[in-house]
Amino acid sequence: MSEARKRDAYLEAQQILRLDQKWQHLMPGERKPNFKRVAREIIRRALGHKVTRNQPQLNLHSGLMHEHEPREAALIERTLKNGMHDPRLLHSFQLGSKNNREAGSRLRPKVYDTPYDPELPDFEVFVHDHSETIDYPSHFEPGTGLYHSSVHNPPEHAEVPVHTGQARLPSQYEAVH
Repeated sequence: MSEARKRDAYLEAQQILRLDQKWQHLMPGERKPNFKRVAREIIRRALGHKVTRNQPQLNLHSGLMHEHEPREAALIERTLKNGMHDPRLLHSFQLGSKNNREAGSRLRPKVYDTPYDPELPDFEVFVHDHSETIDYPSHFEPGTGLYHSSVHNPPEHAEVPVHTGQARLPSQYEAVH
């Protein structure tokens, strides 16, 4: 880099540091840019320093999310979430393709890692069948083995008493036939 370019870089770094002192918030909660880091980078380039990151290189491959290192998986996931790609790509990266999921579920039986414990009490399950049971049980009666309904409905065909006494309307209301 020529002497004139180095001088220009130094002046630019000074202007950026002055901007750091004058900067004001435009919006509440707005983060202040790191002007000092930017000025430092300009000076480093002007002096010819090479800066390398301390991070290992990415090992990207066509595996699923859980097959990548956490840093690589987060980077790929963020790239797929940016809206430039079909959302199905993100789902297939996280869960695998639908064909692979179906094939995997047929090949591997589900294994539950909680063994049967004889110390645990037995229990009964009440299944609420909407086609036959029309309301929830309120309580169980141990002597009879019955569940009692929480709703008390009146009988369907209840006789309604009707008084059929003869009533005569006043003459002005009688209908003429």
